[in-house]
Amino acid sequence: MPSTIYDVAEKAGVSISTVSRVLNGRNRVHPETRERISAAIKALNYQQNASARALATQQSDTLGFVIPQVNDPFFFEIVRGVEDAASAAGYSLLIASQPRHANEHHYLKLFRRRYVDAMVLAAIDAHRQEILEILARNVPVVLVQQDVGEDVPAFLVENYGGACALTAHLLQHGYGRFAYITGTDYTPDNLERLRGLRDTLAGYGLDIPPEYISQGDYLRGSGYQAMLRLLDLPKRPEVVFAANDQMASDALLAIRERGLRVPEDIALAGFDDVALASYVSPPLTTVHQPAYELGFRAAQVALGMVKEEGPIEPIRVVLPTKLVIRRSCGCSNETGR
Repeated sequence: MPSTIYDVAEKAGVSISTVSRVLNGRNRVHPETRERISAAIKALNYQQNASARALATQQSDTLGFVIPQVNDPFFFEIVRGVEDAASAAGYSLLIASQPRHANEHHYLKLFRRRYVDAMVLAAIDAHRQEILEILARNVPVVLVQQDVGEDVPAFLVENYGGACALTAHLLQHGYGRFAYITGTDYTPDNLERLRGLRDTLAGYGLDIPPEYISQGDYLRGSGYQAMLRLLDLPKRPEVVFAANDQMASDALLAIRERGLRVPEDIALAGFDDVALASYVSPPLTTVHQPAYELGFRAAQVALGMVKEEGPIEPIRVVLPTKLVIRRSCGCSNETGR
């Protein structure tokens, strides 16, 4: 008959709750007692039952991770980072998608039914009140590329600085008529990238007229339609800055279908530095953001909050970006692949 937690407690001469604290990785156990319990576990060949543990501790050893679209290339590296952090902590990962414009926020079910011990929400349409409701039920939440207030942990990137660096580089090429393909506004990245573009242009005495700002939504296909609208303007732009690489690659297709060339007729740049950016022809000038690190560090913080006996200070981290120069802007010397 398999050994139970009661057998371990009896052999180690401690209470069941003390054994439970050791099994759950809690810190409030004397080292000598911890060694005694570990020895008893080994001697009895005790195998912890996951279902029983979940019932006893109200924990599932599962981290929830929610993204807008599972097929968006930007999120591949974030997923890898979250998964590596969860695996290192002995946690399973439950991934859910929250499609944009969805009527129901499915991620709320993850914590209401206690499927997960903590959640990482990445660039989804999450409202502050919903986040606070999750936190009120003692389910830690960490945000990636979104911000609902400094009291909720968040990992962001330097969107503004990255856009400024990219715009300055394009201006140094002599481009003067800029266009921008937008993302969505419920996360800070699109607005910050557009602000960086506008502020840098203003420093050169330039601006970007409203008709040269074309609406996209980050998703496949939206950059194509946004680029067609820009190409229909009486004066087409000299350079197009798309809010992400997916839309920039779509724009490249639209430009080619009109019989135009990149960068000879229109220069093009994106943001994210996903793998796609270096494989299209010509390769995209873009801004690299550390997607893997975003996911890994956010998951580490979320799981750390699960194990904390007391409150944790709010964390707000802004990671740096890096300009990656490729041929789509007219450069012959590339800084990255």
